Amino acid sequence: MSATVSAAAGERQVRISRIAGRYLVFDIDDVIFIRRYHGVCAVLTGTMPQNPTQNLFLGLPVELQAEEAKLLVDKGVAYIADELADHLARLSSPAFEPARKAYREHLKHLRRNAQQAFEEEKARVAALHKDKRAAGKKRSKKPAVEGGEANPKVVTEGSVATASAETSSAPEETTPSLFGGEHDVPVPPSSSAQPKKKEPVLPAVTPTTSSPLTTTPPLSLSSGNDKTCSSFAARSYPLLAHLSARGYYTTPGLRFGGAFSVYPGDPFRYHAHYLANSYGWEEKVPLLDVVTSGRLGTAVKKSFLFGAEKKPQGGEGEGEVRVFCVEWAGM
Repeated sequence: MSATVSAAAGERQVRISRIAGRYLVFDIDDVIFIRRYHGVCAVLTGTMPQNPTQNLFLGLPVELQAEEAKLLVDKGVAYIADELADHLARLSSPAFEPARKAYREHLKHLRRNAQQAFEEEKARVAALHKDKRAAGKKRSKKPAVEGGEANPKVVTEGSVATASAETSSAPEETTPSLFGGEHDVPVPPSSSAQPKKKEPVLPAVTPTTSSPLTTTPPLSLSSGNDKTCSSFAARSYPLLAHLSARGYYTTPGLRFGGAFSVYPGDPFRYHAHYLANSYGWEEKVPLLDVVTSGRLGTAVKKSFLFGAEKKPQGGEGEGEVRVFCVEWAGM
């Protein structure tokens, strides 16, 4: 497993876009990579173009916590890019003209693929309706008089002449109903000229990433010592790194009242085992926090885990992380 992870890590560098103080990943392949090999699930925050009012299932990009972004950078599998500065530099520099052309070709390619899929779907639906109309015409040719009953379509001679004159002047149109060709609804012909045939509206193409424009590392590259990232991650990063090194998956634990929800594997397959909080080594842990978090974790079938890092002598290098687990057994 370790050889697989190291091989995968050497093949890919995840681009983490820093936008307005948020750490976002837009490429679905990067999202799969950090989840499968590094246990970083993050949170989907974007809406899909086809369903912009959704509020239950969200799409790309995924947003990482500052601790998660720093963890991936420290592992050497990701870099943080100042997205605004990088894109402006690329778009304004003549040296990146080939990259801009490649990006335009990429968008045209997506458009052609969408158009081809649209035309194939349109042809399939047209063939389906044609078969239904043919079946409906065959059923409509059956005799309408059975058992000596009068045909409801037989009317007086004058009305037949009037109807035939109307049909001869303007042919009747039919539109298929929702229930197929056998229930076609007659539509009276319009006296005005027939409207022009509308061109099919192609589906909108909204790329989720500008990777063809950013194939090379950004001009404004942030390292693991990114001040903004480090300041946000200073408190709980040691605990996250400690859990990640032991193969645990983590997600934001706010809905359970903690910093992280800790899973023994992918959250698609497991429930969380721990509700985790981080403290400073010299920080006093209020007894009320231990009681409330322990009871809350037990109520949602999780143990309350809290830990802290003991800094090494001299304050340099990695310290020792100690964790404790509390479970409310009863009263």
